[in-house]
Amino acid sequence: MPIVEYIEKPSKELEPVYADARTFFGHVPNLVKALGSNYAMCKSITNFMIQSLGEGHVNWAFKELVILKTLRVMKSHYSYGAHEQTAISLGVSQDKLSDIANSIWRNSEHFSEGEKLVFELVEQIGIDANAVTADLWKELRKHWSDSQLVELNGVITTFIMIGRVGDTLGVSDPVLFKKNLS
Repeated sequence: MPIVEYIEKPSKELEPVYADARTFFGHVPNLVKALGSNYAMCKSITNFMIQSLGEGHVNWAFKELVILKTLRVMKSHYSYGAHEQTAISLGVSQDKLSDIANSIWRNSEHFSEGEKLVFELVEQIGIDANAVTADLWKELRKHWSDSQLVELNGVITTFIMIGRVGDTLGVSDPVLFKKNLS
């Protein structure tokens, strides 16, 4: 149960943020509604979510796996099931979802070496972002461009925040997207 009131009817100032959310998600997610009482926070966090999701320099389906791994590492419950549904809608196999959920990704045949290195980065950022080693960055650069690493870092750190905000405020979003993702 949320600890803040969902703002169902946005103010004139907030309507463009809700409109962006509706366009991207097919509805206004509960997290956006929970943030609706604070225009600046709602706008910035909603923009970060939209920017982090979807196609970019990194395939959206893989970003969903990174989000799931990030939420799992942070022991966050916010929207985990909704991100699993989104990943499935984007064609992620049940094998990959299981390997991420059960932390057997390190030895999984379902992930490339580059993908496994990203999951290692997720775990390290979850422990101490200042302790990501030069060796890990060197290995990551063998598989990912700088623009991809910036995007992946943005997804990881955004969803550390999103997970914490959602969990702290008691928000649930059982369905993230109410539109066709293909």
